[in-house]
Amino acid sequence: MSLSSGQRKRLAAVSNSRGVIAALAIDQRDALRSLFSAELNIEKRSVPREQLEKFKSIVVRLLSPHAAPVLLEPESACPPPPSATSSSGLLMAYE
Repeated sequence: MSLSSGQRKRLAAVSNSRGVIAALAIDQRDALRSLFSAELNIEKRSVPREQLEKFKSIVVRLLSPHAAPVLLEPESACPPPPSATSSSGLLMAYE
């Protein structure tokens, strides 16, 4: 199977220098909300979306330089800081 130049370029965007896809997966939906709910001692549905977005923004900013791609989900995905992901590709969960 041969890859087109576009396919190779897209795979390179989500691979590290050794060609390994070492991803930062921060696409947790219910699990992350459950953790915040337990820590804050509130119901899951009461966890503010903004708090999840802020947490994800911090994680992406700090860890994306060490990952080839960053995986986010569209429902509560924060926009990744451009400077934090300049060396990382962005993958979006799609259901």
